[in-house]
Amino acid sequence: MKSYLSIVPRYLSAHKKRTRLTMISVAVSVALITGVFSMLDVFMRFEKIQVIHDFGNYHLLVKDADNEEAAAIRSRIDVENAGNWAALGKGSIDDVTCSLGALDKNFAENMNIRVVEGDFPTGPNEIMLEQWAMEGLNRDLKINGTVEISLADNVKREFIISGIYQDLGSTKARGVPGIFLSVAAAGEMFPEVQRFFLIQFKDGVNIIEAEKEIKETLNIAEGRIDRNDRLLAVIGQSKHKAAIGLYTIGAILFGIVLAAGVVMMYNTFNISVMERVRQFGLLRCIGASQAQIKRLVRRESLYITLKAVPIGVLGGMLITFVCSAILKFYNSSLFGEMPLFSVSITGISAGIVIGFLTVFIASLLPARKAARVSPINAVTGSNDMKISKSRKRGLLTRWFRAEIGIGINNAIIKKKTLFLMSCSIAISIVMFLGFQVFVDFLHSSLKTTKPYTPDVSLRAEQGIGSDVYDRLSGLAGIKKVYGRMFGYVDATFDASRLSDTYRETLPRVQVADNGLLEAPEKSWLISYDKSQLNWAKEDLIAGEVSEDKINAKNGIIAVAFNTRNGVQSGSVNFKPGDKVYIKTPAGKRVFIVQGILRSVPFSDAELNLATFITTEKLFKELTGESSYEVIDIQLNERGQEQTISEIKGIAGSAAAFLDARQKNAEMDQTFFTMAVFVYGFVAVIGFISVLNIVNTMNTSVAAKTRYLGVMRAVGMSGAQLDKMVLTEAVTYSLTGCIAGCILGVILQKVLIENWLTRFQVTWEFPLVQIILILIITFVVTAFSVIGPLKRIKARGIAEVVNSL
Repeated sequence: MKSYLSIVPRYLSAHKKRTRLTMISVAVSVALITGVFSMLDVFMRFEKIQVIHDFGNYHLLVKDADNEEAAAIRSRIDVENAGNWAALGKGSIDDVTCSLGALDKNFAENMNIRVVEGDFPTGPNEIMLEQWAMEGLNRDLKINGTVEISLADNVKREFIISGIYQDLGSTKARGVPGIFLSVAAAGEMFPEVQRFFLIQFKDGVNIIEAEKEIKETLNIAEGRIDRNDRLLAVIGQSKHKAAIGLYTIGAILFGIVLAAGVVMMYNTFNISVMERVRQFGLLRCIGASQAQIKRLVRRESLYITLKAVPIGVLGGMLITFVCSAILKFYNSSLFGEMPLFSVSITGISAGIVIGFLTVFIASLLPARKAARVSPINAVTGSNDMKISKSRKRGLLTRWFRAEIGIGINNAIIKKKTLFLMSCSIAISIVMFLGFQVFVDFLHSSLKTTKPYTPDVSLRAEQGIGSDVYDRLSGLAGIKKVYGRMFGYVDATFDASRLSDTYRETLPRVQVADNGLLEAPEKSWLISYDKSQLNWAKEDLIAGEVSEDKINAKNGIIAVAFNTRNGVQSGSVNFKPGDKVYIKTPAGKRVFIVQGILRSVPFSDAELNLATFITTEKLFKELTGESSYEVIDIQLNERGQEQTISEIKGIAGSAAAFLDARQKNAEMDQTFFTMAVFVYGFVAVIGFISVLNIVNTMNTSVAAKTRYLGVMRAVGMSGAQLDKMVLTEAVTYSLTGCIAGCILGVILQKVLIENWLTRFQVTWEFPLVQIILILIITFVVTAFSVIGPLKRIKARGIAEVVNSL
């Protein structure tokens, strides 16, 4: 027995081409599994760094923890760090609004507060200022110098500047510098302000259980503990609905990845084994038993796996290295300390275990069938070439040319082969369409710079005159200038357009006899110029946006997700063509909704019934206002500091200067971090899908070598042979495409409508994606059969017919 099984390497060597195809297929499948799981693992590491940078490195917070509670929590063995944080409200320096806060020194690094000069404030009259504020608020500000801050109730107090900390993009963009006091000073000066005790646990701690223990042992009420859900979501310990929705989507998609790897490997291995019936039968003729044939097939699968799995694992790791390198060098300030060659034990383990297990399972059924082949079938080849019933063959040849009909017949006569080949293609398409959900989530839910994102802005509640706008437009260092006017109007419309959520939260809504809403709140009106209206088309979900048509037809643009007190919600469900009645000094005026935007990139502190956008011309007619509240400016790449100096000179002290460049860079970095991996997933799946089609078709053609030789022997020309094989391959591809597109579209729709609507992701039929899938599938299918056919036709007919 042992000497018999030693023929496996020689046996495989005699069939190098077929073995190589099978090995490639297994390696591709292992690369898919290893790559996707490794990328997910490394992505979570990068995303954790990004979330900590954006939201802070803490897991839980306790509101107004007393000294005993704080000491008890700090003493826990599972706590890494803990500290107090307090928001102390607003203050002002030289009439510039500032944001006051207090933070323990030991927890400052956790909240991304890093001292760049001087010391952290510890005394009762010491503060720490943001770097840009030191340079921009007052030329006399310096370390150990004094500054007068106006606190609440117009109380003024003098402080010593003990240190400077690095700029924060969010406060710099709002033009509101952050000022930190010591926690001790905050307790004396602001005794009524709520404090938050922030807790960072050690790695590997079950935070949900730790939270439960803290509540029970310290008798802390439910409402006093809160979570950093964004960080908990990244480390897989969040119970937030949004996080659970993403977990569910991830589990479904990665379950499909596993299924894809299994089907791809099983399909290729099954075809490779089952199409060699004559070979196994001849081994039976020379004395091999059924048990020996089974062992031969299983040893063959083991041998192939040992060769293919390392290649697949290396391929998957290479994909991950590329993504890691892109992020490391793109954002070295944030990810510079991450290792370039990030090795994912999870991804490697998944590739190895699933690769071996799948090939072992895939070999069981073919091994059993190979062992049952009789010597008579081997000699006659009767089990190798099945002829379909003449009635079916006649039906196909009446509709198509003979070679076309035979090709279709060859594909559909073997139901299991058709099913496996179609499944292999279909599941690749399902994966591709499924992972497109993450692309939609990426663009709809994550903020990033848009064509309309300004570098700097001027803001003045009292308004900025058009003369300032004209002078800014003439500066050489400015790429684009665009302004907005804001106002509030009394608007009414068909009451049936109100959302159910709005009706539930505001039961006081009343409806007039004519069916119009008696508006309980004002609506927010915003002016857009031509450039902003063109940019708004990216967020258009219905209707159209055209400045000329809006002016000509009394048009108005409605916003689907209205901004209410800084939170987006859908209060009104407008449709294009709806009428909106707005009260003006000259009486009520009728406007027609011409388009619906998903959202606007800014918010308002007021509670608004709805948000509308119109042109500058109509805005002035409605409100009588002509001054800009905001002027946004995009700068050229070079000479920005000189241009900014000129802008400040033109604006003077009447307008606040807001610098959003750092915030924009941080937003882009966050978006890019996720985009690298999301598009990496899709690219890997698309690439693997193409290779899967190529390998599947190659294996299928190579497995029919003897059959194709017989067809040539009975008179089929080379051109007819090409058409027959191509038709068979297209039949497999068409069946797989139809099944894959149907299932993929259903999966995409279910995932978005059940778990991503809260992220403002709306499902649209993926027509462009489906057309692209069909084109790529058929092109790849056609090219994948050319090589095997050339090799078969290059050999003699007798050699092909007698090949094992």
